[in-house]
Amino acid sequence: MSFYNEPLQWIHSSIQSILEQTFKDFELIIICDNADNIEGLEYIKGLCKSDSRISLIANDTNLGPTRSFNIAIAAAQGEYIARMDADDIALPERLAKQVEFLDNNPHISVCATDAHIIDDKGNIKRRNRYKHKRE
Repeated sequence: MSFYNEPLQWIHSSIQSILEQTFKDFELIIICDNADNIEGLEYIKGLCKSDSRISLIANDTNLGPTRSFNIAIAAAQGEYIARMDADDIALPERLAKQVEFLDNNPHISVCATDAHIIDDKGNIKRRNRYKHKRE
């Protein structure tokens, strides 16, 4: 996950949705792509102290989301990588379902999910559905 200048509440909600997953064996690599975001950096540093699954990488300069995610991928130790944005909220079984699917389908290398677009109160405003392609 990377963040730049998103509101701290969004970052908090996004991280909490990952920490509350039913699947617990993961690492959460967080990239700060804005060295001036002191509030966000301090918040993540505090989380790193309380949960060993979380690590923080702070870019010296703004690299953008793609290069930031590439840094996270290079640092990752796990078998799978789940992409997350700082304004995303994952449902509690997201990782468990994706890991189970990939474990049971070794010929598939990428999976995705539908998305619910929500407002600032968490109300679903729109559902983005993706076409399911089966082999």
